Parts: sequence; structure tokens; C-alpha cells
Amino acid sequence: MQPHLEINSTCIECDNCLAICPDDAILKSEQNGYTIDTFACTLCGLCIEVCPVDSIKLSTQTNS
Repeated sequence: MQPHLEINSTCIECDNCLAICPDDAILKSEQNGYTIDTFACTLCGLCIEVCPVDSIKLSTQTNS
């Protein structure tokens, strides 16, 4: 699997990442909180920089 960003359970839903993403790759849902559209995300890292609780990490792991 290609490197991708993941938002973990420490997310406080502050909306910083949602506001700064130039690719509109961060999606917010009432049921699942925030997710990152790995097809839209260009790995620019801006969301990582603005996250106050370090909830966004670069991952190379698969979900198997």
C-alpha cells in the first residue's frame, strides 16, 4: 500500500485540518468523525502541522 495519512482516535474535531486542506481530502461525518480521502490527498502535510493533538500520522501499513 502507498503511504497515506490517517486520523486516529485522539482527534478532538477542532476543524483545523478540514479548513486548511487544499485538496478537500478531509471529510467529516457525524457517525465516523473525520476521515481522509486517500485518492484526493496529495500528502502535503498541512493537516499534520495544524493538528493541536498530533492525531494525523503518515502510515504505510495495510488494513489486513
